[in-house]
Amino acid sequence: MVGRRRSSEAKQYDMLLRVLLIGDSGVGKTCILYRFVEDDFTMSHISTIGIDFKLKTVEVNGKRIRVQIWDTAGQERYETITKQYYRRAQGVLLVYDVTSEKSFTNISKWANDVDEYAPEDVERMLIANKSDDRDWRVISKQQGQKLADLYRMSFFETSAYRNVNIKE
Repeated sequence: MVGRRRSSEAKQYDMLLRVLLIGDSGVGKTCILYRFVEDDFTMSHISTIGIDFKLKTVEVNGKRIRVQIWDTAGQERYETITKQYYRRAQGVLLVYDVTSEKSFTNISKWANDVDEYAPEDVERMLIANKSDDRDWRVISKQQGQKLADLYRMSFFETSAYRNVNIKE
């Protein structure tokens, strides 16, 4: 019968959510992605070239949500490729490394890109990764929260390595 789906082809989710991971190269975007989707961590990731994505279906309030997470390259040479993905995102995770002042400072550049290329109603979240690395930490939790408040974003400290605040 034309126009009807077989039950095996029925949608396996109630909602599709597109999330973009952005931030400088080396801040741990790929590690966050793999920890969330596959509950796996490896120290030997190579830098993302262009863009990559993973899918995961989660249940929230009885609804099945398919989360499509786009992992972007943090290098400047891939900017034109990654900017094309902003306009279809419903959520953007801006990630910095708590052991890198430069990655923290560059959040303003990433936030400006979100303002320019993403939909006006896109949800934004500031993610401070590598929070387990206390010996090398240069950005305090208070500094991260202050920056998140400035850009009107929610804020989480995470550790992909220790699996802290990844599923939240």
